[in-house]
Amino acid sequence: MPPKFKSKAKAKTNASNPQSEIEFLEAAEEFEQAGGKWRAGDPEKAARFFQRASQAYEQGLQRFPDSFDLAYNKAHLEYEICEDERVAPYLHSTKTARLQETLTSHRRALALNSENLDIQFNTGQVLSSLAEAFLENETEASAKISARAFLEEAVELFTNCLVAQQQKYEQISSEIAELQSQANNALSDSAAAMTEANAEVYSENDMEASSASSTAGEWATIEEPLTPEVILETCTAQLSALTTLIGLFDLGDLPALEQRAKTGLFTVNTSIPTLVSLQDTFPMSTVADEAPGPTLSITSPSTEKDPRSSPKHDALLAAAIFQVAVAEVSYRSGSITSTQYANTVSTLFSSLMQETQAPEQKVAQQSAYADALLDVAEAVADTSPDVETQWNALSQAQHLLTQLCTPPNSAFLSAGRLADVFIARAVTDLVRFNMSLLSEAKPAWKSSRNVLISNCGVFYRGAKSYAEKAGNTQLTRSAGARAIVTEVLKQVNENGTDVIVAKAGWEEQGIEVKRVLEQMVNEKILGKRDGEEVLRIVTQ
Repeated sequence: MPPKFKSKAKAKTNASNPQSEIEFLEAAEEFEQAGGKWRAGDPEKAARFFQRASQAYEQGLQRFPDSFDLAYNKAHLEYEICEDERVAPYLHSTKTARLQETLTSHRRALALNSENLDIQFNTGQVLSSLAEAFLENETEASAKISARAFLEEAVELFTNCLVAQQQKYEQISSEIAELQSQANNALSDSAAAMTEANAEVYSENDMEASSASSTAGEWATIEEPLTPEVILETCTAQLSALTTLIGLFDLGDLPALEQRAKTGLFTVNTSIPTLVSLQDTFPMSTVADEAPGPTLSITSPSTEKDPRSSPKHDALLAAAIFQVAVAEVSYRSGSITSTQYANTVSTLFSSLMQETQAPEQKVAQQSAYADALLDVAEAVADTSPDVETQWNALSQAQHLLTQLCTPPNSAFLSAGRLADVFIARAVTDLVRFNMSLLSEAKPAWKSSRNVLISNCGVFYRGAKSYAEKAGNTQLTRSAGARAIVTEVLKQVNENGTDVIVAKAGWEEQGIEVKRVLEQMVNEKILGKRDGEEVLRIVTQ
C-alpha cells in the first residue's frame, strides 16, 4: 500500500486538546506510533492505541471535514489493522464489518480528492479484500452478488490508476531524458549532471507539500518514486481482482466476460512486458516490502503471508493465473477442449518456471501451478467424461504438492501453509481413489487404490499436526475428523462393511465427523451414499 502522510519535522503536539489540523494529525500519529511499538508484544494494547488514533483522525475530520490528509490517514490506518491478524482479534467486530467501515473511510477520502492515485489504489485493495471476505463467509448466492459489485469497482479503480501511472511515467521519463541531454551538453561530468537532473524531477513530481501544512516543512506528503516496479504492483492488483471477478460470471453473460478478459489480456500482453523491460534500465529501482503470493483455492485461505517475492515475479505470476482463469472460461463455454485447457495450463507455468529464480519465488509458482491443475481436474469432472485428463492433472498436482512440503521448499512455508498443502494432498488422492473405483478406470489406477486411500489418512493427520502448530483449532478438528473418514474408507476398501474395527475416540468425534462428511459431499470428493455409510459406521 502506498505510504501515508507523515510529518517531516515534529512539532510539539497538544495531544490532549488538539485545535489545528496539524495538531490532530500529530496527535493521531503519536497514538499510531505507540500502537506500532506494542503490536508484537501486546497486540491488545496496540489495538487500543490504534483505535485512539482512529478516533483522533475522526475528531479532526469533524472540525476539518475537507481535510484530505486526515481522511486519507484514517482510511490507511483502518485497512492496515484490518489486515493485521495479531491486532484484529481485539477489535471486537468481524473482519467483514471492519472492512465495510474502512471502505466508508476510503470513499470519504476519495470524494475529497478523486484524482489522487494512492487513494484510488488503496480503495481498490479494500474492495478486493471485502469481496474475498464475502466469498468466505456469506452464502453462495448473496456472496457472489456482493463480491461481483465490489470487484467491478475495484477493477475500474485499478485500471484508471494503471493508465494514469503509465502516462505519468512517460512524462517523467521524457523530462529525465531532456535534462540528461542538457546536462551532457553543458558538463563534462555527465554522470553527476544526470544524478542532479533525476533528483530535480523527483523533487517536483513525487514530494509535493500537503494541503494540511500551515508552516513550511512541518507536514508533507511522502510518496515513493514512480518506477516500473510500482506500476507492476498495480498490474498485479488489477489482474488479481479480474481473476476473481471472471470466476463469478455466469457463462450466459459471455459479452461481459469477454470485455473483462480483454482488459486483463492488455495488461498481460502489453503493460507487463513493457514494464519488465524498463525495470532493469530504470535508475531508481525500488522493491516492495511485502508481496503476498497465491493460496491453494481448494483449502481455506491462510491468514499468513507467503514468502517474499518481487513486483516483477508477482506480476508475471498474476498474469499466468489470470490466463489460466480465462482458459477455464473458454473450456466451460465450449470454445476449447479439455486437452487444450490442460495444455494451456502446462505451457503457461512451464514458461514461467524456466527462468532462474529464488527458492521462495519457486514455491509461490509451484503453489499456483498445483492450484491451477486442481482447477483443471474439477472443471473436467464437472463437464466431461475425459477421466484421463482429470487423472493426469491430479497426478501432476500431487507431484507439485509433494515438492512443496519437502525440504528445501518446506522451509519457506509456515505451519499454517503446510497444513493447507497437506489438506490439498489428501483431497487430491481421495479424488483419485474414487476414480480408481470407476468401471473405466485403467489397471494402473485400480492397482494404486490401496496406496491412495492410505495416503489420504497420512495427509490428513499431517494437516492436523501442522494446524496444531499453527494454533488453528478449527482446522485441527476438521483434519482429525477427515482422517477418521478416510480410515473407515480404507477398512471398507480392504475388508468390506462387515469387518470394521472402530478406534478410540471415533464416537466422541461423531458430531465433527458428521460436519466434515457434509462438507466432503458438497465438495464432491465423497458420494452422498458413501457419506451416509461412513457416518453410520462411526456412530454405531
